[in-house]
Amino acid sequence: DIVADDANAHDSNPGDGICSDDFGSCTLRAAIEEANALAGSDVILFANAFVNETLVLSGSEGPLPVISSQMFILGYSIDAYNSSATLLRDAPPQFTIDGSQLSSGNGFLFSGAAASGSVLSALGIVNFPSDGVVMALGADNISINRSYIGIHPNGTVAGNGAYGINAVITDDHKIGKTRHSNGSQFVSLGNVISANGASGIRLFNSSDNVINANLIGLAPTGTSDRGNGVYGIRLSGNNNQVGDFINSLVAGNFLAGNNSGGILIEGDNNRVYTNQLGLGETGGFISSEGDGIRVVGQLNFIGTLENSAKNKVYEHQGAGIRVGVSGGDPGDNNIINNNTIGSANTSSILRSSNGDGIVVSNGNTNAIANNTVVNSFRDAPGTFGHAITVFGDESSITGNQVGFGHSNNAIFAQPNEVGISVFGNNNDIGSDVSPNTVAGNSGYGIYARGMDNTATFNYVGVTEQNEKLGNAGFGIQMEHTGGNMIIRNNYIGDNGSDGLRLDTPVGISAVQNNVIGRLPNGVAAGNVGPGIQVLGGDDFDIALNSIANNMNDAIRIVNGSAGVSVYLNVIYNNAGQGIDLGGDGDTANDVDDFDEGDNRLQNFPVIESVVLNENATPRTITIRYHVNSADSINASDYPLVVDFYWNSTDGSAQGRYFIDTDFSYTTPNMAKTVVYEFNSAATGGFFTATAYDLEGNSSEFSPYFEFGETDLIFADNFEGE
Repeated sequence: DIVADDANAHDSNPGDGICSDDFGSCTLRAAIEEANALAGSDVILFANAFVNETLVLSGSEGPLPVISSQMFILGYSIDAYNSSATLLRDAPPQFTIDGSQLSSGNGFLFSGAAASGSVLSALGIVNFPSDGVVMALGADNISINRSYIGIHPNGTVAGNGAYGINAVITDDHKIGKTRHSNGSQFVSLGNVISANGASGIRLFNSSDNVINANLIGLAPTGTSDRGNGVYGIRLSGNNNQVGDFINSLVAGNFLAGNNSGGILIEGDNNRVYTNQLGLGETGGFISSEGDGIRVVGQLNFIGTLENSAKNKVYEHQGAGIRVGVSGGDPGDNNIINNNTIGSANTSSILRSSNGDGIVVSNGNTNAIANNTVVNSFRDAPGTFGHAITVFGDESSITGNQVGFGHSNNAIFAQPNEVGISVFGNNNDIGSDVSPNTVAGNSGYGIYARGMDNTATFNYVGVTEQNEKLGNAGFGIQMEHTGGNMIIRNNYIGDNGSDGLRLDTPVGISAVQNNVIGRLPNGVAAGNVGPGIQVLGGDDFDIALNSIANNMNDAIRIVNGSAGVSVYLNVIYNNAGQGIDLGGDGDTANDVDDFDEGDNRLQNFPVIESVVLNENATPRTITIRYHVNSADSINASDYPLVVDFYWNSTDGSAQGRYFIDTDFSYTTPNMAKTVVYEFNSAATGGFFTATAYDLEGNSSEFSPYFEFGETDLIFADNFEGE
């Protein structure tokens, strides 16, 4: 009942059931001494006369007594305290304990199993040489709420020298809002934990804790930077929860301005969701150093399945979310789901950058799904901000929105410098039920290097909703060092360089069923570079793709590539060649095909005649052709396979409609006649053909052979089909 602390402030007879110093007053020091001496739990209330009072502890008497029994220390008992407030800034503590005169020590120290279950509420705890609050030596299940730790109610910095709150090998603490016993609502308020010399909250080898609805690194108003000296939250342990929600009620933490980053998780099975990092409580970005959330360990869940309960991470100089330590401890089997990294869905003017978006620096078998990652940009010259980067194996990257937002039903770029990058083996980028959409980035879209990586069902430079917003660089680049690389069922369009770039020194690659150069609804969305460019390597299988409208070649094969099989593709309306060996324009056939180069410069078929039999049922087309290519170690490996294509109105050497395949061209230079069904009402057009040998070396398209009369009914090239 008094604001005093001196040699007379001790309890005169601890254990007699009466809190009284030698002068009959009950000081805070005396109350704790008396409660420690009594069996069972005790409640410490504060005099109603207190209004914005501060107790400065005496240097001669040292810190308050260690709390060794269960106590409920309740600053909200003061009449002036606003117990009905719903926001921390409207409920400042009316009683503050100040340790500025001490040479060492903590604010409150809970120690021993008998102190378990204690509550500390609605107090200011400032200027202690060490920690604001400590839980140690078996003191579990401590609740701390409504308190300002390291900062005065007016926002004045008064940090404790080390941690704001420090739990050491104790468990089950509740820091901030908690659920009501019926689980349907939240009770109490969180804490303001700011301006402390080390991390705001540190839980060391501490498990099963809940940290909700605190302002960490912010002023009580929630708008100004009052960062802690290291992390906002540093948590080592298992089964902890940071943030919470009940239906539409959210109890996440706001963290900003902390000097080493927002949240560091070191442990397993922890859950982090509904938190906002780099953002003031009432809006406005607050720049923060380090990473927003860093995870070391396994089976942690960063994010949520609920759209309203995602983490939002803005304005961090490092990554928004980082898993593992490069060259150090890994992060394996973690889930990064449904987070917003960088500002999105607002306005193209509003921009909030993280240095990188989501980075797996060291880890395997992580799942990165359904995140929005925009505006990743590093300030250092010559560096790139990657939206999603994985260094590791067997991870999946699915359902992410990378590089753009929507406003008023219009798409706009919120570019990362780089979209998705993967360095490792057996990683999956995209899936049939959860494609990534990577568009509007100022560099490339997707890049992967390693063995057995896949890129499937992604939208790159275009969206599933038939929007065009190309990446400034290539759409997808895959480099391979062995095994099998699979690129299937992607839509790739409107990008500023190649649609798909392949660089495969070793390995077998399947490039199939991709749509390159148009939207899902068929509208043209050509890439500036070739639709597909092969930059080296062996054993590619490029089949069943649609490659159209690109401003260069459809397929370009260079840098000594070999075994690049190109067949059954729909190729039309590209500004360059259908297939270009060597990237130097048309490559003429040579006698017996004894030259060397990309795909061994396989000679193309020469079509000698095309005859339409309109009286046959069904109608047929008779094609006479030959291939001037020897069966030799220096030429082609026989038999050859020859594909025939028909173009209704386009006289270029490209293949709009596949007709059929001759699998048995077995004799070099032999003129051969084949007859195929011609299921079209057309009476003319243009035929072209390609050949590939037993080793998969495909030729360029042959010069077209025109027959009959071009039927204008097909002049639209069936665009949209």
